[in-house]
This record gives sequence, structure tokens and C-alpha cells, in this order.
Amino acid sequence: MKNIILTALVATAMLTLPARAQVLTADQVPPAVKQTVQARFPTVKTVAWKLKSDKNYEAEFTLKGTEIAAKFDSAGKWLETESAISRSQVPKAVRTAVAKQFAGYTVVERQSVQRCNEERLIYELHLENAKEVVKAWLSADGAMLSQSAKPKPEKAATPKN
Repeated sequence: MKNIILTALVATAMLTLPARAQVLTADQVPPAVKQTVQARFPTVKTVAWKLKSDKNYEAEFTLKGTEIAAKFDSAGKWLETESAISRSQVPKAVRTAVAKQFAGYTVVERQSVQRCNEERLIYELHLENAKEVVKAWLSADGAMLSQSAKPKPEKAATPKN
């Protein structure tokens, strides 16, 4: 009986854990994906590869000092590019909307997102407070497009000697 309960607990824990990307070597990436990355970003020499939970491939690299994550399907079709940006690169309307809607939160990451099916840039901000971590996607005019939140992981207690 204990084994059944333990197995159920482990299965439940695995289902509730956030999906993680699988780190890949270049040999594990379809040639069409690598060819598209080379064609789209010809000056990039070093790429870190991941297989995301949605089964799309992500190429991470630095281009002209900017951290980039570009996503592709298995056939090599470009899906989106996320580029790290500074606070000053975030439109004022976005900063104002975030300050109003997320008072008490700290912005920990900022990205511009270009998607294959949209002409406009999207601004993705990662925010946190003491209780949760939020991802918010906004248009340049500050309109909230979507958001997701999850509880902030608790810090492990430091053992006392």
C-alpha cells in the first residue's frame, strides 16, 4: 500500500512540475532548423540548442552584444525571436501600464518579441514580488495582450552550524 501511495505522490509531483526545455547538441537538431538559423543569422557562430515543451527548437546566442532566443518548428520554419532589451528600450506606454498594474513588483527581465504571424513587436516582461512570478505580454501602446503567473519558488533554508 505504501508503494502505491508513494507512486501516486511521485506521479502527481511530476505532473505539477513546470515543463523544462531539453538541452540538445547540434547533432540532435534537424538540418532544416540549423540551415534556417544560419540563413536568418549568418554572423552567429555559437548556438546553444533546446527542445522546448511544445516540441519546437530554440536557438540561443548573442548577436552584437544582445542575448537572443529564436524559435523554429521541426521543418525549420521561423516562429519567433526574443531579444533582451534594456529599460530604456521599453516604450513609455508599456512602462506606465506595468507600473500601474504591477505596483510592488520588480521587473527582472525584458524582451522584445517578434513573431512570424505578427508585424508588431510585443514586449514581454518578467516581474516578481514576494509571492509570485509573472510573465506579461504587452503591445507598444501598453495594452495587455496576455499574462501568466506562478507561485515564486521558496528559497531553501540555509543550514545553521
